[in-house]
Amino acid sequence: MLFELIAARYERRSLMITANQPFGEWNKVFQDPAMTVAAIDRLVHHATIFEMNVESYRRRSAIGRKNKADRQSDDESA
Repeated sequence: MLFELIAARYERRSLMITANQPFGEWNKVFQDPAMTVAAIDRLVHHATIFEMNVESYRRRSAIGRKNKADRQSDDESA
């Protein structure tokens, strides 16, 4: 479904995508290697790529919530 969106918007409209995986890891997203290459090719053609090597806010928040829940369950079992 993601590939269809990318293909439909290719050279017609703007498309902004955020990802927490580099392009080299996108074979985990698309099952077919040829589809992976085609999707990346369409995305990077005429693209401006902003690479931000910073800690993910969502990941940090999720870890904080998990740690808080773990502490609460430890307190209840003690």
